[in-house]
Order: sequence, then structure tokens, then C-alpha cells
Amino acid sequence: MFHLKGVHHIALNCSDVVKTARFFKEILEVPIPEESIVEGEPVYFQIGTNTRLGLHPHGGEPGKGGVGMVDHIAFSVTSRAELDYLVDKLEAGNIRYRGPIAKPESFSLYFETPDGHQLEVRLDKDEFDDFDE
Repeated sequence: MFHLKGVHHIALNCSDVVKTARFFKEILEVPIPEESIVEGEPVYFQIGTNTRLGLHPHGGEPGKGGVGMVDHIAFSVTSRAELDYLVDKLEAGNIRYRGPIAKPESFSLYFETPDGHQLEVRLDKDEFDDFDE
């Protein structure tokens, strides 16, 4: 069994990440460090206590999966055992997935809803999480 502890982040596809990050920073007064706004790189920032947004570079046209669309929703879990449990459930349901992929800061598991919404279940590697490679 596993327990989703919340939405990790919502990723937005952007034609110009720098312009969009500055919109959030200047218009909505989101405290985004200037050094984290880099051309061609995703920008992640916190809004409030529990909400993160990720701005992802995307060169496509507006529409499904393109600019102006949500790329994916990432949920957080608290242990590697929960990721492994979810892998077992996905396999039992014959649902295609990728991962868990080990990254420097996390383990990420990717799959889709029946309607094609992209989901990520992520275990951050920090002092509060139980993780093993």
C-alpha cells in the first residue's frame, strides 16, 4: 500500500520559459531567484506552502501537449517501498510506465491515465525521505 502525500508540482509547457518565469516573478510577485531563470532550462518555484510549478521549455504549437498546456502532474510519496508497490499495481493492471528513474534529487515513475494525462509519482531524496537505490 502507498499514500500520496500531495501534488509535487504541476508542469506548464512554455514557448519562452524566461518570459513566463518573469511574468510569475514580476506580475504575480512569486519569489523566483534570478539565477534559476536560465534560457532553455526548466524553472521550478514554490507558490505558498505546498504548491510547486514547473515551467518547461516547449517548441511546439499551442494545443494538445503543446505550449499553453499542462505537461504533467507530479505526486509525492514518502518511501521507495511505495514506488515499488505502485510499480506492482501498474504491472498487474497492464499499464505501461517508465521508471523508477534515479535522478540526482529524486526517483521518478511515469505513466498515463486512461485519457492520456501524463502523471509522475516522485520520491525526493532529502533528509525526511526513506530511499534506497
